[in-house]
Amino acid sequence: MASPSHRFGHEGVEGLRTGRYNLGISSSCIVYRLGATVIDTGPPNQWPVVRRFLRERNVEQVLVTHHHEDHGGNGARLQRELEATVFFPPSGVTLARDGFPLRAYQRVIWGTPKRFVPQAMPDEMSVGGGFRLRAVHAPGHSPDMTCYLEVERGWLFTGDLYITSKPLFFRADENMDEQIESLRRVVDLEFETVFCAHRGVVTEGQRAIRAKLDYLISLRDEIRHLHSEGRSVAEITKTLLGREKLTSLITLYHFSKRNLVRACLPVHAT
Repeated sequence: MASPSHRFGHEGVEGLRTGRYNLGISSSCIVYRLGATVIDTGPPNQWPVVRRFLRERNVEQVLVTHHHEDHGGNGARLQRELEATVFFPPSGVTLARDGFPLRAYQRVIWGTPKRFVPQAMPDEMSVGGGFRLRAVHAPGHSPDMTCYLEVERGWLFTGDLYITSKPLFFRADENMDEQIESLRRVVDLEFETVFCAHRGVVTEGQRAIRAKLDYLISLRDEIRHLHSEGRSVAEITKTLLGREKLTSLITLYHFSKRNLVRACLPVHAT
């Protein structure tokens, strides 16, 4: 079940994929390095691997896309051991400082982050090498989900906004309407290459983001139509997405197909 680390590069951006288990792309996470700037920190239980990668050169600043443990979980260690300045989206600073609930599967797969106080990411930041990253708030997956856009090169670091054009699973705390609005906003930006924290490099990034937006809108409409005909969440899930998989069982349905269906319906729909 072990998932060995994998390194790659694209147009001067270095990536390290790391994870504890080989459960598909969502169980691993990619740490990107752009010169002395790092985007996302990897899961806490992979810190030795991440530390070896980052110690190859000086790390000046770290930009975290959102507070989840596989993305910001090594922030405290980067700040303490590598003396890097760690930036979180403003709405994620309190979560890094005070902590947030973790389920058993999250602790096992990614580990438990140490609490610390990061800096709030400004709207734009020069990161050296002539590059400048602009923060793009993109909630839905989480309230603090933020992408980072390098306008001159057409790069978009998307955290968990993309992952796949046709998702089948949702976390219980994801917001479908917010995610669709975020995709609408992002697809109008000028970029071509997506650096996804799970999928990796997507060279036709704008087309991929558009495909996900169109899919979610169509799926939401179909789910709402079936619900208006009196179909239950269980029936709609089986009809449109198929039976639940092992992933749903492992997470006790915190990450499941039925959550995607529920996210398209009024809060108290059954």
